[in-house]
Amino acid sequence: MIFHEIYSVYYDAVTRVLQAAAGGKKFSPRLLSDISIHLKLTEDVDNILKAGFGVVPNDNLMRSFEFFEPDGTPRITSCPELPLTVTEKRWLKTILCDPRIQLFDISEPELDGVEPFCLPENFVVFDREGDGDPWTDAGYIERFRTILMAMQNGQNISISWLSRESLVCRAVCCPDKFEYSELDDRMRLWANTSDKQIKVTLARLLTCEISDRPLGHEFPPQLTRPLPVAGSRELEQEKRENVFDDGDELPERLVIEITNDNNTLERSLFHFSHFQKQKIISLGENRYRLEMSIDDDDREELANRVIAFGPYLRIIEPEWLITQITGRLKKQMALLGLS
Repeated sequence: MIFHEIYSVYYDAVTRVLQAAAGGKKFSPRLLSDISIHLKLTEDVDNILKAGFGVVPNDNLMRSFEFFEPDGTPRITSCPELPLTVTEKRWLKTILCDPRIQLFDISEPELDGVEPFCLPENFVVFDREGDGDPWTDAGYIERFRTILMAMQNGQNISISWLSRESLVCRAVCCPDKFEYSELDDRMRLWANTSDKQIKVTLARLLTCEISDRPLGHEFPPQLTRPLPVAGSRELEQEKRENVFDDGDELPERLVIEITNDNNTLERSLFHFSHFQKQKIISLGENRYRLEMSIDDDDREELANRVIAFGPYLRIIEPEWLITQITGRLKKQMALLGLS
């Protein structure tokens, strides 16, 4: 591993203690506790850190670090800086080659001339849509940074975008968060208007600017649909309000049964982590039932997500997903001559 998840944070903790000493700060157990809490150290790393500074006895350490006098006064006046290794530089350059990183306006001239380990074109991804967001488009980058700045400063934004029906929608909203879908390689914006929470695909944005106007929304009449008066979910429909943007209907329920072989439960919880969870029920015999909410934007990639788990995951509802997956499996069997 290039950056060890345990030891790297341990070295970071020691560095912070040395920086405190170089700044003239006296040593105390409270200093270590503050650093431990800030870095969210695990119990093992926290104990090693305290043992190294003589706060707790530890027979495995020959002697404690002698950076402080017995009364806590620091013995050092400067903290040396450790340069990055060639391996670390190449790893960072690899990360910076990802076009998505440029959304954050990161520039590292010190890495000019450093050869990355690999380039994005060296990877062939089979389970991702090929028409992802235009990460290198100047307008896309500008709109992303405007939204990010509004989030950081607590400002409202005025946006317009194209719906699925190619109709222009407008809203003055307060941006809440970004949501990235790895399977379809798209970024979505969650934002709050005066009385609604909307979700918009960033690639559909036409304009975006900081605004001091009051929150509100404006949508074409074609996107406003009357409420159903009958159906199998009448109680849900009573709470449901008119649809006014791309995918703001009452979320549909996804119910799956999981056979927890090969750590399937943990992998599925991670895989569906951006869906709103409702229930996780143990069915016994290493089987679980997971209930979630899905939006219209999730439909395109949902079948791929489910099929990736093979026989360890079974769809209970919705019916349209069962039909879609069954049809795809039948086509695959026909191509293999198994039907």
